[in-house]
Amino acid sequence: MIPRRVLPLLLLAPAAAAQDSPASFVELFPAEGRAPVRLNAMQVVRVARLDGATILDTTAFVQQRSSEGLDAVIRRLQAAGLRLVPLTDLNGARTYLALDRIVLVRPSEERHAAGARAAIVVAGLRFATDVAVRETVADVMAAIAAAR
Repeated sequence: MIPRRVLPLLLLAPAAAAQDSPASFVELFPAEGRAPVRLNAMQVVRVARLDGATILDTTAFVQQRSSEGLDAVIRRLQAAGLRLVPLTDLNGARTYLALDRIVLVRPSEERHAAGARAAIVVAGLRFATDVAVRETVADVMAAIAAAR
């Protein structure tokens, strides 16, 4: 028989184990002529294009830039086991959010630029707490369901 005080700990163990994803590193090339960096794919929260570079936000609130194309980086991250939800940013470009880092999906509020229909709170963004997208809340939820 299991003592009553141990039972809650046993119930929490599978959930804690599920959150601790094993490290899976990918190489990124920050700029031409610079040595590659190794990034733990499981720590990425968002991937997008900005100012001609692919940017990756991480749970450590560090943003890594890569000179590589967005699609190439996305393929490697997905091959490493990261589940990503593809959405559309306010500039009409593709942005990817890590499924396991999405905290809240809500209708966009007035503080977002025109064209924003949903705001997604993502744990680990460096410069903001949420990402505004062109998709509606229903569209975002359908994309999340498809990414599972």
